[in-house]
Amino acid sequence: MTASVQEKRNKYYIVLNWIENGKRRQRWVSTDLSVNGNNKRRAEQKRKEILREAEEKALLTNYEDILFSDYMLKWLEETKHTIAETTYTTYKNVISGVICPYFAERKIKLSDLKPYHIQEFYAYKMKKDNVTANTIHHYQANIHRALKYAVKTERIKDNPAANVDLPKKQKYTSDFYSPQELKVLLQAAKGTDIEMVVYIAAWLGLRRGEIIGLKWDYVDFENQTISVMGTMARAGKTIYKETAKNASSLRTLPMNTELAKYLYDLKERQIANRKRLGKHYTDKWKDFVCVRDNGEILKLDYVTRHIPMLCEQCGLRKIGLHALRHSNVSLLLSAGVSIKEIQEWAGHSTYTTTADIYAHIQSQNKVKLSQSIEQLLTEQKENRS
Repeated sequence: MTASVQEKRNKYYIVLNWIENGKRRQRWVSTDLSVNGNNKRRAEQKRKEILREAEEKALLTNYEDILFSDYMLKWLEETKHTIAETTYTTYKNVISGVICPYFAERKIKLSDLKPYHIQEFYAYKMKKDNVTANTIHHYQANIHRALKYAVKTERIKDNPAANVDLPKKQKYTSDFYSPQELKVLLQAAKGTDIEMVVYIAAWLGLRRGEIIGLKWDYVDFENQTISVMGTMARAGKTIYKETAKNASSLRTLPMNTELAKYLYDLKERQIANRKRLGKHYTDKWKDFVCVRDNGEILKLDYVTRHIPMLCEQCGLRKIGLHALRHSNVSLLLSAGVSIKEIQEWAGHSTYTTTADIYAHIQSQNKVKLSQSIEQLLTEQKENRS
């Protein structure tokens, strides 16, 4: 909203201009000050006062009547520039697809929103849609942040989400395959378009975005290493980012001989495909490892869907791609690799993250150690007898 001093019929007027629902609006306000008198300075003072009053009135009018669901969408657009494109897409899917439909149906205004409204929403989602406690915490993160912004911008006085009781988060337990199961899956993956994803996940335990975002420039056949220097993400479209989940995710890992040979042969096949298909080969993704025979990049969602399908086809229990990452780490832990070394290998930001995720595997390993000690001591006792 803007305001200017204008002359009309020998009087000073304040002209207000603003945009409402995409249309330009204007209003003239008389100051009752004569142009002939020495009133120009007083007119300017009136301009400031009228503009301030109009802005305050507009704020109250807009946000006393706005529905909470509409405000959530407005907040998302107002703060869009402060978050990454992929984060914005994630927020938008949750807000427009889950949060807004519930509150819009109940026509709850932002100014009327109370903690019990939010509490009832969480209870409803857990009972009707069987969402987990962890999902509720994701909803809360969006709602709390949006309402915190409403308080900061003086649209409401207090944050209703600050007084909501949340269900206790469920401790995450990673699922994983045994070495025998991994061998079955690797064999089943041969010849499929997700073959390279399964191999890289099983041998290196990389994240989904790290695998699809792996470039040939970062595969060092001479030194047999692979460097994670970027990630593939989805923000309505597949985009590559020269960054990673966190600073620790940027790392270089050794390749064993079998993986190095597999990737070398894969690169040769891709070069042959490019020559064979000519103009029908997609060059856009030619620098990336995980592409189809025609050069198209593998889509993130496609990989997510087809890993469990492949598991089922070869008679294994269904697990996701991330579980292959856990399977890789479980093998390392079973081989006696320390948690600190696992943290660096997996690219976790903190030691605690690694320890928490793989605590159950550590526990299993300790049981095995205890059984080994028991067996050893029993054998020694029998020998003395």
